[in-house]
Amino acid sequence: MYFLRNASKAQLREAELARNNRREIVKALADGQITKRDLLRWGLLTTAGTMALKNGLSPFARSAFAAIPTGTPPSPVPPGLKFTQPMPRLNLQTPLPLTGTRYSDPATNQTETEFAFCHPRTTTPLANMPEACRTSYHSRFNANLPYTDTSGNQFSCVNPISGLGPMEGRPGLRSDGDYFAHQRWGELPPKVGYLLSLGQIKGGSSFHPGLPAQDANNVWSFGSRYNTTWKSSSGPDASKPAGYYGNQTGNMTAPLIRVRYNEPVVTRIYNDLPVDRELNGGFGRNEISTHYHNAHNGAESDGACNAYHFPGTFYDYHWSSVLARRDWKSYQQRMDKDFKPDDRRASTPDGKGGLEKVEGDFREIQGTMWFHDHRFFFTAENVHKGNFGMVNMYSGPDRGNEGIEDGVNLRLPSGTSEDWGNLDYDINLTVSNPALDQRAQLFFDIFDTDGFLGDILAVNGSYYPFMEVKARRYRFRILNASMSRFIKLAVVDQDGKAVPFHFVANDGNFVNRPIAILDGTLDEQGVAERYDIVVDFKIAKARGVQRMYLVNVLQQTNGRKPDGAVSIGSAMRGISADPAVGKILEFRIGALAPDASSDFWDKDAGKQLTEQVPIQPAVRTRTIEFVRSQGDSRKTTDGQCIPDCGPAENFPWSIKINGQAAHSLNATRISALIPQPGEVELWTLVNGGGGWDHPIHLHFEEGITLNRGGAFMPETEKLVRKDVWRLRPSGQVTFQVRFGEFGGAYVNHCHNTVHEDFAMLLRYQLLRGADSTDPQRFVTPTPVPTEGGVRWKDSEILPEGDPRAQQAAATKAKGKG
Repeated sequence: MYFLRNASKAQLREAELARNNRREIVKALADGQITKRDLLRWGLLTTAGTMALKNGLSPFARSAFAAIPTGTPPSPVPPGLKFTQPMPRLNLQTPLPLTGTRYSDPATNQTETEFAFCHPRTTTPLANMPEACRTSYHSRFNANLPYTDTSGNQFSCVNPISGLGPMEGRPGLRSDGDYFAHQRWGELPPKVGYLLSLGQIKGGSSFHPGLPAQDANNVWSFGSRYNTTWKSSSGPDASKPAGYYGNQTGNMTAPLIRVRYNEPVVTRIYNDLPVDRELNGGFGRNEISTHYHNAHNGAESDGACNAYHFPGTFYDYHWSSVLARRDWKSYQQRMDKDFKPDDRRASTPDGKGGLEKVEGDFREIQGTMWFHDHRFFFTAENVHKGNFGMVNMYSGPDRGNEGIEDGVNLRLPSGTSEDWGNLDYDINLTVSNPALDQRAQLFFDIFDTDGFLGDILAVNGSYYPFMEVKARRYRFRILNASMSRFIKLAVVDQDGKAVPFHFVANDGNFVNRPIAILDGTLDEQGVAERYDIVVDFKIAKARGVQRMYLVNVLQQTNGRKPDGAVSIGSAMRGISADPAVGKILEFRIGALAPDASSDFWDKDAGKQLTEQVPIQPAVRTRTIEFVRSQGDSRKTTDGQCIPDCGPAENFPWSIKINGQAAHSLNATRISALIPQPGEVELWTLVNGGGGWDHPIHLHFEEGITLNRGGAFMPETEKLVRKDVWRLRPSGQVTFQVRFGEFGGAYVNHCHNTVHEDFAMLLRYQLLRGADSTDPQRFVTPTPVPTEGGVRWKDSEILPEGDPRAQQAAATKAKGKG
């Protein structure tokens, strides 16, 4: 994709002209000056929706100067910038206390509890801040009902920016049920709240002080909606009162939220992006839907139900903080005999040095998670712009306090100053893959359907930073936040020698025991996968090591799949074919420091982190094949997607269920229906081609990785719970999964987000039938958001995805026999 830095100036000019031409076409499309049909008629666009292979336009066309593709110029970074700036820590968000108020909802005629966001360490509600409630303000807007806050102030439920629709983006009551009312609200009332604002980047923000600042709309990131730094008579802006909670802009570094089990959260996310779609820096959509990857939440708070919202609105997400198998009593006969509901490890910190019991299975405790945009057809563009953050989930075993010895706490590197959630030696690392245009502005090519690769690896939004560490153990939570790039990371000392470390968690799930990585190199890490490792810098310091590096050894030169790993020596020297190969983070080892964490190299070498969830007989099996073929999302009478396809003309990716016809994303189509929670299923994911790799993500639940169809499986994923699986070229993976706790519409998709946006995604539906008043006992209708409010489409179920239909057909055939 990228020309080498020593390419001729004529080649680089040609490549930049082609990129600018593509950008002009994107702008003309966005402005409505031309249509996709115009591009097809002019021969500039293929029927698959990709750029025609024309020199001066396509990044894949042959150059006029050489046989290599026209490509893209390398990011214009001056030499000597690597490892000259300190790595920023993620922006830790401040939780706000909540206070509850009982009231009678005139829209539903039910008694509800609203939760008001309060000033920190008080129970004084924030003025003019709508309370968080079970039902949506969309219903009040439709009923033309005003909103009254806890102080008696009354105001409209209309979007204050556009004036066109409701102030909340969450869909409201439909005539047959309130499908987007928060599930289990009374049982799991929120205890803390977060107020986040997604908006334009803060002025002066850049990947490095030696690089130009990013334009306001080139990066969209999260800031805290509540800002305690404003002063009433002095400070950065005297016009804003203390505790100002207007639009707050973020910077290049992602936010971090700390959550603990048994402490449900309501996270309100305001869309503070420009109303004008054209103000996007050339890519990205100003409509957002936030997915909490991969917590156990109701579908209305999962962020992938087609319930996106517009500038000026907010969306309240109810993050339940429940442990999986909370409902074990309701399907006790189907639970395994080794399940121990009273095990002390099913617990959470109580804030006072002790533990609080948590309902569920301790073997399914989660730790490292993240959240990101999931606006169908625009996920890659929006996440690439910075629309993501991380979440650390804490429990009795994963307490985040290394000093408490209670027989439950695993004492992972963290710190001791707080009862739980210490971050002194527990470090989140987000690895993203930007590319810069010739103005050094963030760039994304929306016409590449294979996958977008940048030529930079940034850590926590920073261009190749350094981190000063103490000579002791550290925990690193590593997230691959790229769009299409796979990585393979190694820990290497200043002399190019691999440094051993321990692997403790995969996709936020503990492995049974710490795994010693003696060659210092992790397995390949696909997009959205998280690997937790423990590195002991004290051992390295004792051997005379002053510098260590996190090194990417995986070469990838197209968005379809990696080319393969190179040696550590080659990676340390740099590979010209892929500028993203090499050192990405420098560790500078300082003085010895106290360390109360577990020493896996010594007395805790065999320490048990968790226990294996047993493999059980499956109630049913499903085979899901991901293929490259012409999708059918637009095969409707009017040529439009149901309900919405975005700007693409056609889609090159689709999915087959149980060997039946291939389908591409249609938000109203259900490809897998789970008739009731608690049943064990066996899913096999298949890569239908050898020319690409797909990291496949299952929302809401994790699966126990069983096999790869006879192919090699590393110890770090064998029988380990995961939510993202790299399929490998022409590969497959089988896992056991048990759905429970909540109901509604969820998705399973490729997390090469470019593939996802070009319709490599399926919807699955989880039904709950125990409560006759629960709308989740029915199939969820599909919301179609508009600025004036949500419309609805009825959903359809593919026969191959409906076990009830299959059972009925089998019973009928048996009767005839």
